[in-house]
Amino acid sequence: MSIYDLSDPLLLQIFQFLDHRDVCLALRQTCQQWYRLSYDFTLWRRLHFSGFSQLRNEHFLPLLHYYGDSIQEIDISGCRGIDGLGFNAISEHCKSLRKLNLSNTYIAGEAFLKICEECPKIKELNIFDCQFISYKVLSSIPTCLQGLRKLSMLNRLDPLQYVLNRSSVISVYQSLIKNCKELVELDCKASDFVEDDIFADGIANLHTLNLSHCTGVSDEGIQSIAVSCSALRHLNISHTYISNRGMEVISRCCKRLTHLNVSDCRNVTDIGVCVVAHNCHELRHLDVHGESWMALRPHSTGNITDVALKVLASWCPSLEYLDTTGCWGVTDDGVRAITTACKNLRHLEVRGCLSISDQSLLSLADNSRELRSLNISECVKVTSAGLNLLMTKCTKLKFLKAETCHYLANLRLSCQVQHSVGCSCSQLPAKDVQGSSFTGQIFPKTLERHFQCIDEAGPSSSSFQAQCRPKVVKCTITPCVLSHLDLSFCSNVADDSIQQVASFCRQLTYLSLMGCYLVTDKGIGHIAKHCKLLEHLNLSCSRTQRSKLTDQTLAELAGACHALKHLNLYNGVCFSEKGIGQLMNRRWSLRELCLTTGTRTKLDAEVICRAIMAARGDCIGKIQAEMDCQLRWPSLSSSPGVATMERNILFKFPRKSCV
Repeated sequence: MSIYDLSDPLLLQIFQFLDHRDVCLALRQTCQQWYRLSYDFTLWRRLHFSGFSQLRNEHFLPLLHYYGDSIQEIDISGCRGIDGLGFNAISEHCKSLRKLNLSNTYIAGEAFLKICEECPKIKELNIFDCQFISYKVLSSIPTCLQGLRKLSMLNRLDPLQYVLNRSSVISVYQSLIKNCKELVELDCKASDFVEDDIFADGIANLHTLNLSHCTGVSDEGIQSIAVSCSALRHLNISHTYISNRGMEVISRCCKRLTHLNVSDCRNVTDIGVCVVAHNCHELRHLDVHGESWMALRPHSTGNITDVALKVLASWCPSLEYLDTTGCWGVTDDGVRAITTACKNLRHLEVRGCLSISDQSLLSLADNSRELRSLNISECVKVTSAGLNLLMTKCTKLKFLKAETCHYLANLRLSCQVQHSVGCSCSQLPAKDVQGSSFTGQIFPKTLERHFQCIDEAGPSSSSFQAQCRPKVVKCTITPCVLSHLDLSFCSNVADDSIQQVASFCRQLTYLSLMGCYLVTDKGIGHIAKHCKLLEHLNLSCSRTQRSKLTDQTLAELAGACHALKHLNLYNGVCFSEKGIGQLMNRRWSLRELCLTTGTRTKLDAEVICRAIMAARGDCIGKIQAEMDCQLRWPSLSSSPGVATMERNILFKFPRKSCV
């Protein structure tokens, strides 16, 4: 039985997972049955064109005319090619509309008002960054959309208009918030006009509120929100001036809070987090991150330390998500407390916490078997031994970022070993990490000693058979589900580590080896051979590094990586026009290609553009980083030196059917 034997209803259920471009470019060119099904109304209930800047009225209007009565969701955020004619067509044809996303479009106030009047069934509305909608039009939302449940507000007004009409603006927004009785989610992020007075009446049913970057909200405003919105479950007040006093009010009034984001709130310290932990025992998601040290700041912007983490561990055992990026006061002790008490921890970010070492990874390996995502970037004390053990035990890990971890050298992700008392590798003391003792575990030094023993003796040699094999038992290797791996600027990662990654992590869809200048064509060959699902590959390097990758890498990727869509080769100096041309001719799945042309590379901008155009037809080339000498000194535009200057060019290829 093949897919062509399935019934039409079952095929339609499958085709609903495809986007509209796949429906038009692939389904309609496969067979007559699929061509007929591609026009079925059930596939066009949701029109999602978010970020599709090439969308114009001539593409959009026929869909509204033909499928208008059945359309329930429209997302045209960022589609600035749609004008008033397209917006008026929405109000004319889509009477059953439930969800509408107009963010970052050029819709005018009159067209928006008409949509509100003609589409009264809208439950979710997003008008974020719609700069041509006047605040006066918003007063019609409660009257026309009485069943509105989710709203993303305007974030910008004309400064002069706001100053001259401040009282009117606040009155309009007070009325909007007060009269939307069914509203349960309100997003006011980065809104210039959001102040304490707007939330004077509150919203009784509100359970999700986003006030990130709303610098006009103070502790007094948070107090009125917390008192009148006691049903709040999700609250985002990141990048505001809220202090510990506001946190105390939140914890006292909103005890059912499950998600809290106070990232980059400079006035929130351990005291505020501890108060929340004492009162909000259902807390599952907490974001307290500051800026990491790589942001070129002379000091940490995260105020949270181990004190807050230990209190969280005591009172919030249901915690699943924790982000302490840039909090220099967080150490292995705090992470150990969290991992020991919070058994359901799924996401942990400790980026830039300079005191984090292998002890934290060992604790995660022992206690957090449900871990799905981990970010240990810039944790310079982490070594490959700790990461190896983590990968063998946290078998559900899908997302791993380990940028700038220079001690990651010998990654052996496929080796799962069990320590036994009689092994010659266990002669090292169990307490090999200062301040901690984990009985019966494999410590970094012990693990490295075991791997050295295998390397020196060889798994097939007699000495290995005699000494290690009877005493070290291999565990059953569980298939790795890791899909996202970032090893950017891990300067000691070389081909042997990449081979382990390729052999063990075969479900990778994203891999970044930016700045890993020791990796050669051999390592990328292993990636191309084993990682068949890879879609995004970053092989770029900095200007001060010299990449060892050549056209052989391009040939390997062209021959084996059938799913590759994004390839970054910035500052690659050993690629030629011939290699790029072969890649373009053979890898039709590629959507984006990043190249550097100029003096240090073998690539000439004009030649490589012609080669890519010849291989792929139309493409969009965008110069992202170019010296501005032509703008400052126009007379130099005809100089030979200008033609050879370095350029970083991003090529984007439109989706085409290869049927």
